[in-house]
Formats: sequence, C-alpha cells, structure tokens
Amino acid sequence: MSWTQTDLDNVSAAITELATGARVVKVRYPNGHEVEYGQTGIPTLKHLRAEIKAELNAAAGTPSHFVAVTGKGL
Repeated sequence: MSWTQTDLDNVSAAITELATGARVVKVRYPNGHEVEYGQTGIPTLKHLRAEIKAELNAAAGTPSHFVAVTGKGL
C-alpha cells in the first residue's frame, strides 16, 4: 500500500484521540476502506504508524533506524 503524510497524520490523530478519552475513532485507508478503532486498538494503531513512518522514510531516503553506542564511562 502506498502511504502518504496525510495517512500518517490521520493515524497519529486517532491515537491521540483515543489516548485522551475518545471511545471510538475512524481511520480511512488509501483504498477507501474505513475501520473503527476503540481504546484496545491503540497498539495496532501504533504499529501501523511505525509502518507508515518507515515507508515514508524509505521513500524519502531517510534512515528509519538509529544505532546508539554507549559505554560504562568510568
């Protein structure tokens, strides 16, 4: 599926609405399909948001991973 920044914004808004007390939100997918999510759907929406971000970053040539190296620092 080809995602857009608008799709990412819609999913992020849905997560915010559910986290701030909305009981149900609707998300429309690029193919026109609309799905209702309740508060138990927050993990699913977060996974979807990560998937969309990764695809948008890949399309833009932006790395989607960062590697952190740390030490004990005596």
